[in-house]
Amino acid sequence: MTWFVSTSGERDAHTVHACDVSDLDANRALVDFAQEHYGGVDIALLNAGVATGCGVGDDFAPARYRRAMGANLDGVVYGTHAVLPALRARGGGAIVATASLAGLAVVPLDPLYAANKHAVVGLARSLGPALAPDNVRFNAVCPGFAESRIIDPLRDMLSAQGLPVIPAEVVADTVLRIVTGEGAGECWFVQAGREPEPFRFRTVPGPGKSAAV
Repeated sequence: MTWFVSTSGERDAHTVHACDVSDLDANRALVDFAQEHYGGVDIALLNAGVATGCGVGDDFAPARYRRAMGANLDGVVYGTHAVLPALRARGGGAIVATASLAGLAVVPLDPLYAANKHAVVGLARSLGPALAPDNVRFNAVCPGFAESRIIDPLRDMLSAQGLPVIPAEVVADTVLRIVTGEGAGECWFVQAGREPEPFRFRTVPGPGKSAAV
């Protein structure tokens, strides 16, 4: 996991290579490192993720399932919990969690991956308004097949089907737009051939008789 920290109007970065984001104490240690070396945290990008590698049938593998849930969902929850005090101490800040188009769409070929990414989307939509009073903006970015090691096993299939791979720079630029914007609880899709923007969750029934969000 990489924490990007800005102090006194300057940008700097430090990479910590050995970190299990599914370990709450490891997340806390990263925040402590940032506070000790940079004086605080302004922005947290919770970007760690792995492929599930199994389904719920005969191929179900509990260890692979827990590894994916630990990185893709627990890592976001633990990272958020760990960094919130540091952001509040600075008077606010921004958290961006990497979800996926799999968190916005139906994914029959990998339902467990879709499940943990849908969970990140739900967390972003709910935490956005919940953290806004603390001046902490929580949003998610939802890329399609973007350039990263996670798509290595899929490259031949993507090429055979003519599906483009989204450059990592496009995703990074979208994260920057989210961080420098004013939205909270938004889930920005990044899809080849379309301009990234917040996904509109229309006609979702609310708890009231005629409420919708």
